[in-house]
Amino acid sequence: MIRPAIPRHTGLFLFICLVSFTGSAAAQWRSFNFSAGAGFSVPAETTSNSVDTGWNVDFRGGVNATRQLALDLDFNYNRADLNNAALLRAQEPGGHVSIWSLTFNPVYHILPPRSRVNAYGTAGFGLYHRDLTFTQPVAFNTFFCDPFFGCFPGTFTTDQVIASFDTYKAGFNAGAGVECRIGDSHLKLFGEARYHRMFTTNGRDLTYIPTTFGLRW
Repeated sequence: MIRPAIPRHTGLFLFICLVSFTGSAAAQWRSFNFSAGAGFSVPAETTSNSVDTGWNVDFRGGVNATRQLALDLDFNYNRADLNNAALLRAQEPGGHVSIWSLTFNPVYHILPPRSRVNAYGTAGFGLYHRDLTFTQPVAFNTFFCDPFFGCFPGTFTTDQVIASFDTYKAGFNAGAGVECRIGDSHLKLFGEARYHRMFTTNGRDLTYIPTTFGLRW
């Protein structure tokens, strides 16, 4: 069998290519950003007639297109209880509304990325999902065990779902924030507030303002 000739320096050439590819990938990795945070959400406009103040969590990540512009995907989740007026209109004992959104959110920083403190603005458009749930308290009997007192019967109360309605619609958001670099690292503390509007087919649009605090790197 005739074997093809392999150049003597093929191994070195492949090693150089591997190192170059790894360095390029590392450089590209530094051009990405990611953030995670949580905070509180305030209903806006007519939404405040039906919903109490709630909470939110947010995850964002994307590509740093320039030194000051990032092209990000943003996932935001909000949950809040229905207020007494809304429960009275629905004639239900309890309920809550949860909204998640997945939007394309460009972020523009006012100062260069190595600045100790920076401000930014962002706006985005994408998919929103709303879930409206009505509940009622239900008591159940069970056994409660404690390492010192042993096990004994007890009665506990939980919320039972009696009805749920969900819908998918388009929506948008816009807001601003401030971030502060931690030492000489790429890690930053941030705080931001954004106005969200989810379009609806019937009735008024759903509007709320989540304020979020977290870490970005």
